[in-house]
Amino acid sequence: MRKVILHAPKNGFFFVIDRTNGKFISAKNFVDVNWATGYDANGRPIERPEARATDKPYDSVPGPYGAHNWHPMSFNPQTGLVYLPAQNVPINLMDDKTWNFNEGKPGTPHGNVGWNTAKFLNAEPPKSKPFGRLIAWDPVQQKAAWTQEHVSPWNGGTLTTAGNLVFQGTADGRFVAYDARSGDKLWESPTGTGVVAAPVSFELNGKQYVSVAVGWGGVYGQAQRATNRQGPGTVYTFALGGKAPLPAFAEYRAARLLQGVKYDPAQVKAGTGLYVSNCALCHGVPGVDRGGNIPNLGYIDAAYIENLDKVVFKGPAMARGMPDFTGKLTPDDVEKIKAFIQGTADAVRPKP
Repeated sequence: MRKVILHAPKNGFFFVIDRTNGKFISAKNFVDVNWATGYDANGRPIERPEARATDKPYDSVPGPYGAHNWHPMSFNPQTGLVYLPAQNVPINLMDDKTWNFNEGKPGTPHGNVGWNTAKFLNAEPPKSKPFGRLIAWDPVQQKAAWTQEHVSPWNGGTLTTAGNLVFQGTADGRFVAYDARSGDKLWESPTGTGVVAAPVSFELNGKQYVSVAVGWGGVYGQAQRATNRQGPGTVYTFALGGKAPLPAFAEYRAARLLQGVKYDPAQVKAGTGLYVSNCALCHGVPGVDRGGNIPNLGYIDAAYIENLDKVVFKGPAMARGMPDFTGKLTPDDVEKIKAFIQGTADAVRPKP
């Protein structure tokens, strides 16, 4: 028996560390990784040389979203297992060797709004596959005891109970209970929209309740989603025999591709670089991504794009987090971005 820290960070390795002195005990990858082959006896990573390649695009697995992000994991002392929300969000990286601090030139991912990654993102399409996964991890054997696959990355944190259960909300709008030992699904309830938070359990007047905050968000949830419904942040509380009706959630607006915005096709190329450095990481690729908490600009009313200058210069969305691009973009820049948005929507539109 040892007093330990169990830690599953973004880099894809599950660490067991002596918490009394910081001594490294073990580390094993809980998902596929391509940046290291393992850790040595001193707790240092054995890196693959290609992980530091700077002259060509490289699929980072796990990528910047992490194999495990902030979504809490839980430990059950009866089973000895850790219940871990794992994932892969494919991203291709390449060093920007012409990068300069705060330069914000076109083509640098969000470089014009203060991001300084010195990387090109998805210079070529990623080859790794996205997934979301619940892993019951044995930290002694350093291997999975069982897994459950989800339809999307970015699923909620976990709760495990003395009643041999594991609860988790999912990106596709469900709240699920599993058998903590076998991983068998025992129960689920729809939640309307995606869940990223972890549940809690409490007792009141001799009765057990399980509550979870439901609402889609986080960095991945800004531009992506796995449900067709949306709603305000909602707390659900479940108990045996509960019969309260579920709240109504609204359908996302129909995915109708943008059309009718007048633009100069010759400006699309310049608009591409401007879109990448100002818009892409929040709004996604027009007409390609579905959108999340922030709308995809390929599926928005044409009036917004026709009047884009009124949106980006001290526009009404500033109160909801939209940056003010006054002094960062010119009216001519805005026309080029409009050309890229409508031109891309036209390019992906199914042909007769």
